[in-house]
Amino acid sequence: MKSFLYIILALVFVSLAGEKSLAQQEQLQHMCSLYFSPEYISDGQEYFAQLKPDQKIEFRTTFFGDNTYRIVACTSVRKGDLVFSVYDTEKNLLFSNASYDFSQYWDFKFTSTVTCIIQVDVKSVKFTPGYVMLLIGFKP
Repeated sequence: MKSFLYIILALVFVSLAGEKSLAQQEQLQHMCSLYFSPEYISDGQEYFAQLKPDQKIEFRTTFFGDNTYRIVACTSVRKGDLVFSVYDTEKNLLFSNASYDFSQYWDFKFTSTVTCIIQVDVKSVKFTPGYVMLLIGFKP
């Protein structure tokens, strides 16, 4: 009987943790959408991850030549600056919002197709764990 109770409690805990993560994801999606203007079409991918102290999150994506793109970055971390940097696959820095007062978005265009690594972290003296989300879209 005790083992049955433990199983039920574990299922409830997992269910509640999943609901919290989903609520965080919905909240971040709403925040990011404020910077994602209607002329951009989402690439259809979800770039969402939990961020822990001293951790950098990396996402990989391909940008096709002659398309105009927008990257929007949001976080649930309260105190600190969200830094997102775009690198090519050789780790050459192409862009960092740290050079632009930690702007939450960047509009850009590549002349040819390129695969990139987008690295996200938070610069904070007093870091609290949270979630990060990127929205990536293109203009048709």
